[in-house]
Amino acid sequence: MKRSMYLLISLVVLTSMILAACGPKVDTVAKANGIPDGSYITFPSGGKSITLGFSQESDNVNTFFTAMTYTAYIAQMVSAGLAEWDDQNNFIPDLASEVPTAENGGVSADGLTITWHLKPGLKWSDGEPLTSADVLFTWQAVMDPGTACVACGGYDKIASIDTPDETTVVIHFSELYPPWYTLLTTWGNGGGAILPKHVLEGHTALEGDPFIHWPTVSSGPFVITDWVAGDHMTLLPNPNYYKGRAILDRIYIKFLPDPETTLAGLQNGDIDMSPDFTESDKPTIAALEPAIHMDAKPGNFFEHYFFNMGITDSTITDASGNVIGNSDVAGFCPFKDLNVRKAITLGFDRYSIVTNLLFDLTTVPGDLWINSYWDAQLEPYPFDPVTAAQLLDQADYTIGADGIRHGMCDGVDTKLSFRIEHTKKQIRDDMALAFQSDMSNLGIEVTPITNVAGTYFSSYTDSGPLATGNYDMGDYATGFYPDPYPPSSDFLCEAVPTQSSPDGQNFYHICNPTLQEMFANTLKSADPATRKPVFLEIQQYLAENYFFIPIYAWSNIAVYTDRTVEGPWGAYSTWFWNMEVWDVK
Repeated sequence: MKRSMYLLISLVVLTSMILAACGPKVDTVAKANGIPDGSYITFPSGGKSITLGFSQESDNVNTFFTAMTYTAYIAQMVSAGLAEWDDQNNFIPDLASEVPTAENGGVSADGLTITWHLKPGLKWSDGEPLTSADVLFTWQAVMDPGTACVACGGYDKIASIDTPDETTVVIHFSELYPPWYTLLTTWGNGGGAILPKHVLEGHTALEGDPFIHWPTVSSGPFVITDWVAGDHMTLLPNPNYYKGRAILDRIYIKFLPDPETTLAGLQNGDIDMSPDFTESDKPTIAALEPAIHMDAKPGNFFEHYFFNMGITDSTITDASGNVIGNSDVAGFCPFKDLNVRKAITLGFDRYSIVTNLLFDLTTVPGDLWINSYWDAQLEPYPFDPVTAAQLLDQADYTIGADGIRHGMCDGVDTKLSFRIEHTKKQIRDDMALAFQSDMSNLGIEVTPITNVAGTYFSSYTDSGPLATGNYDMGDYATGFYPDPYPPSSDFLCEAVPTQSSPDGQNFYHICNPTLQEMFANTLKSADPATRKPVFLEIQQYLAENYFFIPIYAWSNIAVYTDRTVEGPWGAYSTWFWNMEVWDVK
């Protein structure tokens, strides 16, 4: 969406007034808000301060209890887990002294026991020791039946945790759980930081606990000392952070209503950095260089089109002999033909999407595990309309008098006429029109359908089109990280949603015996190095069968002033994983 420069300039004065009226408060408000004395470093006269502009305000500051990205951003500033991912997507120790492996004895031969060792001498911001007891307490707290945990998948696979001493944590799993390393660890869009036993012991229903909303002690580089709902948040350095004192003396987060107000704040110097921009903002930001810069970083999310692969004649059975994988509604018949799927893919000019709509700030991906340890780095499908037309001819779909191809599919004369469905977003509207035009050139009729997100992703019982299979082709963004195994079993036969099994999350409605076996093989080892070759085979198989059309990798885009000195970016860890090394000029 293009933004009006007149509007942006006019907002500069307004934003100056808004930000000036609520400038950073002195840290004396911390005591009134229950922050323990001595648990933060007072802001010095002339100290280094940075102001971040966020378009969303966190509902709490703990990723166990929300899926909100902005919560993860702030949680990275004030909390820590056993390990994290660095700027090269390496899994590195955080509170732990090393990452468990089979070689160092941290992963047992059967993969059922994981042993972590904490760094010695760890402390919470209030000076209390941070020990293995806190790790054990964290697991017990999120598994408490009286607590409604939002993001606790996998923690139920833990049978018990032993803490033989203050720095040793021995986790026993009830079954092999290859993504064990995603538990009690942190990354840029989630994870599970360690909770303080000395603060929360005896508490239940933690989802509503004041500490979960606003933690009064910290294990990360900063402590939240002030938070005025709807306006701002102030963070000061943690004096007991194990990596040492942060470079910045203060972080001030301003909650702003929209990107226009944020950009106006950047222009007048009241905002130093904001992650709230998109590729379409490039022309506006380019006009403001060199005072303001745009930074586009590759992420793990991607936009893709996909074919409804629903079938009603599955022969795959589960362990009890029950047939699985049938959809209640079969997908569009011609999509069963590999040549048709390949022709549609080759006939779609995704490269022009990236250039004309996204200003070349991203790329066309070749697989679905992009920018990660698991990425097969396959060559993206080319744009080749000539070959696409030849494939359709070979599949016996010929152009009729109305200009639309038709042919026999399961004994029925069928037109290549179908819907592409997506949620409301300008880039998706524009992509669908480009797709419609490219397909028209091949003799294929495409009707774009725009859905409200709440309807599009509704459950089977609420008649959501993806869940029920009442769509032809679909579009959404997703990503499979930090562990490559899709958490909602997107590709598995048993996860196809049906009337009898409405909770399934396989919205592709794909049930393929080869994929079924491949994914099963990825769960036979807890060792990432052993699992990786299988995922590479899966990516190659998916690419050769043209089940999906990867369109573009989502970029993580921030805009910042020239005085801002960011820390290294990581695709897993994103912007704020290392706020202790951020600086200002």
